[in-house]
Amino acid sequence: MTSHAPPSQQPLPRPFAEHHVALPYAAYQALLKAGPVHHTEVAPGLAAWLVCGYGTARTLMADPRLSIEPASTTPEIRAVIDSLATEEKQSLYGRHLLATDPPDHTRMRRVMAHALTARRLRAMEPRVVAITEQLLVGLDADPGRDEADLLSDFILPLTIRVLAELIGLPPEGTASFEELGLLVLRGHASDSDMYAHVISSLAAYFGELLARPEGVGEDGLLRMLLTAHTAGEIEAGELNSLLFQLFFAGHESTGYFIANAMANLLSHPDQLALLRKNSDLISGAVEELLRFEGSVKSSTWRFPMQDIDIEGTLIPRGEPVLILFAAANRDPDYISDPDRLDITRPSASHLSFGHGVHHCLGNALGRMEAKVAIGSLIARYPGLRLSAPHDALPWRANIVMRGMSSLPVTLHSRN
Repeated sequence: MTSHAPPSQQPLPRPFAEHHVALPYAAYQALLKAGPVHHTEVAPGLAAWLVCGYGTARTLMADPRLSIEPASTTPEIRAVIDSLATEEKQSLYGRHLLATDPPDHTRMRRVMAHALTARRLRAMEPRVVAITEQLLVGLDADPGRDEADLLSDFILPLTIRVLAELIGLPPEGTASFEELGLLVLRGHASDSDMYAHVISSLAAYFGELLARPEGVGEDGLLRMLLTAHTAGEIEAGELNSLLFQLFFAGHESTGYFIANAMANLLSHPDQLALLRKNSDLISGAVEELLRFEGSVKSSTWRFPMQDIDIEGTLIPRGEPVLILFAAANRDPDYISDPDRLDITRPSASHLSFGHGVHHCLGNALGRMEAKVAIGSLIARYPGLRLSAPHDALPWRANIVMRGMSSLPVTLHSRN
């Protein structure tokens, strides 16, 4: 693939390289200093255009010349993407919100939005609080227990159970749904055999639900999708694809974000103390934590539908583009002192939920879950601390998501 970018004075870092997995932010800053758009290898055999400047990223997220449909690129590029980890190749399969442009995207988004109204979210919050309390009681069931993996012992069960209620899954099916979610969130589904197991298991699970819809909750998203399908608003294939998208996007990004947020708060005792002292700071704290280290570090794949000029750089039609939210959120031209965590910082329009027509539809639910989970954890465990240094945490290596495979903590202070 030919680069049309102007030559750099020195080699630029590759932010997805293995040695940048744990600490990628120096690489992002080097890219930002060199300019807003770069062409580099992101995986073996695949080069892409990386957009890192905040202003450029925000503009491109709303640019209709960039398509998210895989058909907008070449079979060769699709084949390489298909060889990557779970999150990177999701957009290749099916017709859902992460792989469809308007007007089909607009139609499907309208159906999905019916389940995520402000009224619906207000009604769900007491259940999120109740599930959180139930899980924390379970975490404390053994009085001698002092170590935990917050990701698998608390955060994943919370996000997957909330998702199950949102979809309207029958209670007897939640355990298997949660087991599959654990495989994804801890990174096991990056293995091709395990990924195939998750996909086939989900297909069987959703197939049984669709064959016997009488067990589906009357006020859940699945019931709304079934109604929309009956009314001819979405096709059968789209219904299935949307269910798969819900599974992967509905708990993964929220789960990773809550884990990232807790790791950062526990690594910044001054900010944690501020939040303990004043719980009213929680909304601003969540926004700053999203900016500082959100769970979605780049957009899904974009492909220009024509040659486009971005900041003096020609990006040819069909070549893959990634918009680096994690870099844009720390662009010094967007925000001062970007590498400092400050939960009292005035709210700014970060890109952690994207921008434009593909802005994350579940952002309000994710924010609400994070507020409940973080607030409950720091209130319940005044001695909570990491069991390993922040830079030794087991970060997953992939292009799209920023998350750990585990979050080891000590629950109580030493006597």
